[in-house]
Amino acid sequence: MFLRRVAIIVISITVLAAGFQMLRSFGIISLIKNVNSQINLSEPKKPDIPHGLNFEKYLIVSDKYEANSLKTGLQLKTVLEYMKKDYFVVNVDEDIPDIADYDCIFFTFERLDFLKNIERYMDYVYSGGRVALLTRPVIDKTFESISELLGIKKYQPGVYDTDGIEVLSDILIGVKNFKTGSEIIRNSALKVEVDDGSIIHLKSYDGNPMLWTRDYGSGRFVVFNGTILNAKNNRGVIASVMRLSKDNFIYPVINVKMIHIDDFPAPIPEGKDEKIFEEFSRDVPAFYREVWWSDMIKLAKKYDLKYTGFIIETYNSLTEPPFKKGDSKNLRNLLLYGREILGLGGELGLHGYNHQSLAPEGFIKQDLGYKPWSSRDNMILSIQELIQFIRSIFAHYELRAYVPPSNILSPEGRESVVKASPDLKVIASVYLSNTEGDVYSQEFEVAEDKIVEFPRLSAGYEKDAIKMWQIYNGINLYGIFAHFIHPDDVLDPKRNNGKSWTALEKEFDSILGEVNSKYGWLRSFTISPAAQELIKYLECNPRVEYSGDAINIYTENYREDIYCIFITNKGIAESENCEYEKISEDAYLLTLKSEKCSLTVK
Repeated sequence: MFLRRVAIIVISITVLAAGFQMLRSFGIISLIKNVNSQINLSEPKKPDIPHGLNFEKYLIVSDKYEANSLKTGLQLKTVLEYMKKDYFVVNVDEDIPDIADYDCIFFTFERLDFLKNIERYMDYVYSGGRVALLTRPVIDKTFESISELLGIKKYQPGVYDTDGIEVLSDILIGVKNFKTGSEIIRNSALKVEVDDGSIIHLKSYDGNPMLWTRDYGSGRFVVFNGTILNAKNNRGVIASVMRLSKDNFIYPVINVKMIHIDDFPAPIPEGKDEKIFEEFSRDVPAFYREVWWSDMIKLAKKYDLKYTGFIIETYNSLTEPPFKKGDSKNLRNLLLYGREILGLGGELGLHGYNHQSLAPEGFIKQDLGYKPWSSRDNMILSIQELIQFIRSIFAHYELRAYVPPSNILSPEGRESVVKASPDLKVIASVYLSNTEGDVYSQEFEVAEDKIVEFPRLSAGYEKDAIKMWQIYNGINLYGIFAHFIHPDDVLDPKRNNGKSWTALEKEFDSILGEVNSKYGWLRSFTISPAAQELIKYLECNPRVEYSGDAINIYTENYREDIYCIFITNKGIAESENCEYEKISEDAYLLTLKSEKCSLTVK
């Protein structure tokens, strides 16, 4: 009897202590405010630009009747706009005065016979100009007449399909010696041999030259022997063509790395997973707590990462009110994992009341089994319920970012999220569209309603050539590593390709390790402060004057610390108002410390 009373007392004290600790945690966390609310951009500054300076200027020659030319031209124009370069577009049959005024002329069309007066362009190159072919030409009379000048020694009639890619030089920072198999990157190309005076930078899996340069007189030809530059995911290659077109080349970058965890915190499945239990002797909740999350914390500390977690309240399929609140276990997960994300310097964002994408009937083309939403009002109510759920733990926390479930967001859904979320500043979805056309694909931009559109460029734990190619292209053009993962990929054999968490963690570690070793200059952010850096990048306009070995940078809309990549085969002798760090064999990261900066190369 005595022992029973003692046991009851001990249990009561334990319960009271646990309850007190829970209340204490709730009390402390209810006072948490995210530092995002304290981030404000400074007023932009304007430089005093002397009159008469010659800044970069590029010419795009396209064929308005050729679909591939228009697609390639669109990608080129987008890259030039991100790089803040002036350009002009003309059709292939137009007369073009003063071509000598341009730093480089781009051909985006395949039939050179349509070009007026090809000799003018050859003379332009010979006198020091640069001409870049961004799509493989077809064999016509004009091609036959200039093929040797382009560095082509032999060619076979017609075009053929090539696959894969191998990077032979450092034209893409950190990508030299990267090689894919034959299963990706399909190109239409000419089968060619180039002469000894040509420098090959890219070739296909079967060894066919894909990108090369050939000097002619005082100038240079840049030849891309393929058709993939008409696609968004290869914009980094266009950036490499840009750098090959000039001896010194400067362009702004965001300089950010970030990892998003979608569906986290979220309800964790109860019970056992056979493979998880076999490997770790733990049920699913214990695995997530003691293994998966522990490993994620180690990776964050190892590679200087700050996680942004995007919260799901429940996994029910309700799309009509009333929207039931998440239970006590869901609240506990939010408290436990949310607190630890914030403790790691991370951020919390909105994902969904549940995982039903905010879209009306007929919008989703993929077979996902999602229920449609009948009205905007219901969408708004669901997001408001999610916010109330989060605020029951983090009462004063400003929820600045939203990720749409399955990266699907209809126009009605977007309008509803913005209306339901007064603190919302950022929507983060994906960079590339899908074949069904129902994902919310984005450019880096600020929308008309002032919401920052911030796409993620890569996803998943597995390391493969396609994923690394996406990462390389994003870093080389934008200076951005924006990657997301899902905790429940570990439980889904389709999404993890039957791999164990041990195998997935090893591959994910390899991705992060490669990014860290090759691009250690990238700064770690969560989504909200990263969005402020994106605004700085989008609004700044570094105007670059190249005058021999002297380079002057006049940055319009300057804010503190604008970052640029500087491509040069020379060294930096001195600088003014500009810090620099060598990041590859022929590239520097510049930190502009004033609206007027200067460099001298040697």
